[in-house]
Amino acid sequence: MLQTACRNLGIDSFRSFTPRMHRSAAMLVLALVVSSAGCVTRPQTWHKTAGNDTTEVDRVTLEIDNPAPPIFHEASYTAPPITADVVETNEISYVDRNLDEVLRDALQHATVMRDLGGVILRAPDAMRTTLATQIQETDPRFGMESALSDFDAQLAATANFSNNNRIYNNNFFAGGATLFRQDLNDYQLELSKRTATGSLLAFRSVNNYDANNAPANTFYSSWNSWVEGELRQPLLQGAGIEFNRIAGPGATPGVYNGILIAKANADINSHDFTIALTDFVSNVENAYWDLYLSYRELDARKKAMEQALVIWKEAQTNKSGIGVDAAAEALARQQYYQLKAEVDEALSGRILPGTQVRNGATGGTLQGGSGVLAAERRLRLLTGLPVSDGALIRPADEPPMASVYFDWDSSMHEAMTLRPEIQKQNIAVKKRELELLAARNFVNPRLDAVGRYRFRGFGNDLIGSGNQGGTAPASSLGNLVTGDTQEWMMGVEFTVPIGYRKAHAAVDHAELMLARERMIMKEQQREIVSNLSGATADAVRAFQGLQNNLNQYLAANEYFKALTTQKQRGIEIESDRLLDAQRRLVTAEIQFFRSRAEYAVALKNVNYEKGALLVYKDLRLAGDLMTNPSSAANEEARIADDPDTAPPTQELNAAQNVVGKATLEEMEPDVADELEPALGAIQPLMSHEPTEAQPDDVEIGDLSPIP
Repeated sequence: MLQTACRNLGIDSFRSFTPRMHRSAAMLVLALVVSSAGCVTRPQTWHKTAGNDTTEVDRVTLEIDNPAPPIFHEASYTAPPITADVVETNEISYVDRNLDEVLRDALQHATVMRDLGGVILRAPDAMRTTLATQIQETDPRFGMESALSDFDAQLAATANFSNNNRIYNNNFFAGGATLFRQDLNDYQLELSKRTATGSLLAFRSVNNYDANNAPANTFYSSWNSWVEGELRQPLLQGAGIEFNRIAGPGATPGVYNGILIAKANADINSHDFTIALTDFVSNVENAYWDLYLSYRELDARKKAMEQALVIWKEAQTNKSGIGVDAAAEALARQQYYQLKAEVDEALSGRILPGTQVRNGATGGTLQGGSGVLAAERRLRLLTGLPVSDGALIRPADEPPMASVYFDWDSSMHEAMTLRPEIQKQNIAVKKRELELLAARNFVNPRLDAVGRYRFRGFGNDLIGSGNQGGTAPASSLGNLVTGDTQEWMMGVEFTVPIGYRKAHAAVDHAELMLARERMIMKEQQREIVSNLSGATADAVRAFQGLQNNLNQYLAANEYFKALTTQKQRGIEIESDRLLDAQRRLVTAEIQFFRSRAEYAVALKNVNYEKGALLVYKDLRLAGDLMTNPSSAANEEARIADDPDTAPPTQELNAAQNVVGKATLEEMEPDVADELEPALGAIQPLMSHEPTEAQPDDVEIGDLSPIP
């Protein structure tokens, strides 16, 4: 085996080499060969031989190639989905939830900031979770604990054992011996600490044991011990509290991970979480109003279908087989089945993304029209509830009907102060400014002041007392504590790179990155102001649309009731006029409820663009970074000074967060007082197919239009 090892090392004549080798040297060569064999690059295909058993490696590889099936969590087990045929049998129950309850459920079950775009499947690494802050804090590379660890005290201990066997041509170098044999042991214990100014403090204990055959030695074996304290203080590069808090000890140009940089990274991560949470809350509210609109649309189409059924049955009664009566019956039948198809579509819906952030407006533009069951599944997905539990969520809140005035100066000030994107970018700018300060420090040369003070001891033993023969110390530690032998050293160390190429590149890079962050912040402010302007204008548009659609709805309802009344009094009404009035009424009713949902989303979007959505929803984060405590106080003071402008809690909660000059313009009293009860609560999805017209739950004809 040794001969094979020699051939592997390139030694041609093993026999000529072996006699001159010491046994220990031969063993060392063999150990080097064996250890180097483990470093040889092996082919990817391993062959099982007697000397190369890869059973354990093959087992691990098999586990990677064929992983165990994933553990199914309780969220994977759910009841069968509620479908249209289940609804038609009236075997379902309803759970009425207001918006605050839905948000509470969403936040209680929120471990991931969910979205409706399938990002959790396509790019799971991009998802924000409730563990984001803890992950950032515990990051061993860029976290706060990592940065603070650079200033932790370090304890180091070493023990080295050497056996030397040398032949010297001159016995002067070996203390009078030409064949020098020595056992040398070295023990070191060191405690060091880096300070905030960049200083390195070290306390070191060293004990050396030396046993050799030099004739001139006082002792055949002796101990040489010393304890020393060392101070190393940077004077130019790496000096100062500011640099070490920014870059950290041991930093290099372009790589900074001091306490301040780590704190900036933690704050940026916190604002990223706030942005994700704001989007999540906005999406939950969007899904809530989508579901509300779906229910209202289904109600309207269902009532129209029931009325169309009555008209069809009347047309069947009057049908003579040819002529006008036959055409009227066919037209009524066509409209009934058209409305029935629309009811089925409004019940089940299509798989559409629904209203979500950045699908038009930043906070979301109302989509609607996706059907009750589809919208309810989306809301359950966002809130973390089971996808199906045998019951349907039914919105209990009604959208606001009052006009809200947002003061532009106050809104813009809030947006520039509260938007987490602006706060995040502001921290990014500050971070780049700190990095620029650190980069400029590297343009200085490295000049360190070094000081060291040492107590030494020497003796035949490490620990003992007294002197051997009365002249030489018997213990090195005993001799050390006497303090008879002391040493000190002071000096400077100077290092300078010729040209400072890397340092100047780091400064230029830091300046460019700072300029980039400032340009981005400027554009972000322009974008936010533009979006806030659009959201404010859209809120006004949505309220105007609400007024117009209410008037249209009241007129269409009055027209349909007038024709129905005339027909009940025996006046001949053409069936196509009645069917046309019915189509107008259902379209106007759907459009009215859509405009109500649009107005609710528009008011939410204004608060979203102001960065006050979480405050408006009375949500707080631990260590809240995005709220302005003075906002609530200013609003309370404003209401106290002018109680008439205080928003009614049932009509508009959004006004609670308007700072400074928000006011309400009430609707006409007769409309505002009668409209909400007139509309009634959302009804169950389906009932048994009617054989005659079902009267409306409430009358709407006595409402007056909004001027």
